[in-house]
Amino acid sequence: MDEWKFDGTGDEGEEGEDENGESSWDFGGRTASIFLIDTAKEMFEAPSDAPEDEEPPFKRAVRAAHATLMRKVVSSDHDLSAVVLFNTKETKNPIDFAHVYVLQELERPGAEKILMLEKLLESNRPSAMFLHSYVLIILCSDASLQDALRVCQSVFSKCTSRLAGQSILLFTCRDNPHAADDQKQRQARQKAKDLKEAGIVLEILHMGKTFDVNKFYKDLIIPDEDEDDEDSQEKITLADPTSRFEELMERMRRLDHKQRTTGRVMFTLAPGVEMSVGVYTAVSHIINFIELHNTMTFKTFPNSQDTGELLMPSDYVKYQVYGGKSIKFTLDEARSINKVYDPGMKLLGFKPISSLKPYYHVKPANFIYPDEKSVKGSNKMFAALLDRCLARKMAAIVRLIARQGSSVSYAALIPQQEELDDKNSQITPPGFIACHLPFADDFRKIQLKNLVRATTDQVDAAKAVIKKLHFKYAPENFDDPVLQTHWRNIEALALNRLHLEPVTDYTLPNNELISKKAGTLLKTFQDLVYPNSYDPSHPVKKQPATSSAAAAKKVKPDPASIDVETMAKAGKADKLTVDILKGWLQERGVKVSGKKKAQLVQDVLDEVGQ
Repeated sequence: MDEWKFDGTGDEGEEGEDENGESSWDFGGRTASIFLIDTAKEMFEAPSDAPEDEEPPFKRAVRAAHATLMRKVVSSDHDLSAVVLFNTKETKNPIDFAHVYVLQELERPGAEKILMLEKLLESNRPSAMFLHSYVLIILCSDASLQDALRVCQSVFSKCTSRLAGQSILLFTCRDNPHAADDQKQRQARQKAKDLKEAGIVLEILHMGKTFDVNKFYKDLIIPDEDEDDEDSQEKITLADPTSRFEELMERMRRLDHKQRTTGRVMFTLAPGVEMSVGVYTAVSHIINFIELHNTMTFKTFPNSQDTGELLMPSDYVKYQVYGGKSIKFTLDEARSINKVYDPGMKLLGFKPISSLKPYYHVKPANFIYPDEKSVKGSNKMFAALLDRCLARKMAAIVRLIARQGSSVSYAALIPQQEELDDKNSQITPPGFIACHLPFADDFRKIQLKNLVRATTDQVDAAKAVIKKLHFKYAPENFDDPVLQTHWRNIEALALNRLHLEPVTDYTLPNNELISKKAGTLLKTFQDLVYPNSYDPSHPVKKQPATSSAAAAKKVKPDPASIDVETMAKAGKADKLTVDILKGWLQERGVKVSGKKKAQLVQDVLDEVGQ
């Protein structure tokens, strides 16, 4: 099976849970990436059959690195990145290897690095050279790929930060750089193996329609078939070369995003038959930074109500009311009550996928993928289970406890097949989707009254509209417009820009397109469901209240029928309205202008002799 590019680096960067079961991320290290860009002459020449507005491969590579840095500033500003050029006449690297130029050191992304790449993109120098920081860098094609990879490894080794993942993203359009030198080819292959053993991932971002990975680069990514290491026998599919910038950016986004595990557990299929799997979070909550900036941070210090003494965590107890008494538990006892099973995943049986209903959803699902590093052979056993579940359309029912302190959850493992796009690039990884199942008390019985059933024609009309407007939903296609505007403003301040890029709100419906696709069907549905007087462009009028309280509402009495003198003698003059008081006093020649209700009431009492 193809390797899903997760951050498989031990237990670093895993998600923790507190005693209440709430998830929280523990910092386990930074992810470091090096953009290794080929600067040979071919990288500055656009293909002959390319459109006029298409940029040469070098500028596409720099633009992809620039876009990645911009995304990292927002999503993961603690990660590190560097830019290294090879096939340059000048030399600038820590080990003084010829024709390798470290353009940017391994650091956190910032405004200075982004502006540097933008100046590089604006350069219109001939293909043999370009200008950077007032230094003329002359290009050549004499660099050894082995030297470039060794420089990248030395850049990683110089980093003093704790690294949770290391990757080299190689941009090139030359499919056989050392065609006339067998020794350099062997050295490059050996260095690629050394990088893999050191935990450094090498990714090839090859560009050009005529690029043939079988000439050279396939041997750098896919190990030899005669190797003894079982882990190296995994089938790895190389994507086709990219020819458009959008394809390159999409591939960059997939490779650069490193998923971290929620936990690594043992999956018990039967007594004595176990494999190791990683549990990954499929959906996570994004903090609204605009609200975050307006939030005040405060800290509380608990004190005893009797003595005022500062309380320690050991002084706390929890209690449960039972039989009219408070049964007390210490925090350790409360945690032990929730611990029914040890962390892990146990197979309970199988059910047809068709038996799972959409309303079983209780919380976001997890993704399950094998962990070969913990238990050898997990990949093969996992692949066999996945293959059989896909073939028979069955879901595995398991008991899942992701990590220590987590509550028990029963889940259905729905098999997911690998999907590739038309460029042979992975869209969906193979694995299991762990859909958490509800318990019996999670179901509620709702009593609905005065139900009006839709007719068959109305149901058919609704189905036709839904079918016509149905599309495949992808979360990455809908950005939060408020957050995007917020980051555009920060970007303008950091990069000293006067003009902001407009933010398109894709969450708003495209009424013109909807009307074009399903206008007739929507009109049919409206005629069948709504009355003829219904106008969707006008707001719905508020219906009159029909409740018993509204029906019992008192009718406003006639002022002429009220005996003011009798109410005043009964001490109820303050219950009368101002208009009634004024009218009664004016009939008796008493001035009422400018007087408040209290004065009017007193005048009425004076008139009746109270």
